[in-house]
Amino acid sequence: KLDEEVTLKDVAKRTAGFSGADLENLMNEAAILAARRGLKAISNNEVNDATDRVIAGLEGRALPDNASKKLIAYHEAGHALVGTLLPFHDAVNKVTLVPRGQAKGLTWFTPGEDQSLISANMLKARIAGALGGRAAEQLVFGAGQVTTGAGGDLQQVE
Repeated sequence: KLDEEVTLKDVAKRTAGFSGADLENLMNEAAILAARRGLKAISNNEVNDATDRVIAGLEGRALPDNASKKLIAYHEAGHALVGTLLPFHDAVNKVTLVPRGQAKGLTWFTPGEDQSLISANMLKARIAGALGGRAAEQLVFGAGQVTTGAGGDLQQVE
């Protein structure tokens, strides 16, 4: 059962490109989370947490407060800042320093339009957004401290 606040339109925006099986898996994960939390209906919190889990993997251990956490925070803030400032970039949905899968931190964007046709401006904005993390690392910590995470960002551009 879905809570009244959950709209399938919002779920669809965040899960562009999901197959029917992917959506089934997502909603099953959300139902499991709702049951574990003692809820009678699936809320947006469960859908969001399940989406993170399905897309990026299991939640890892929280990062200790140290230099690498600071670097990751600036890196993710760079993605979010560039994505927010560029007119053709997708909207920022969430920024987190909670590790998932191979990622130490994540910046989620929600596509605003049909993703089957991507304009040159949108593609350039995505490339710039992907480079935003690298730029932040370089500006704050210097060129010698740019990490391998910055290189992996370019692989994510579609």
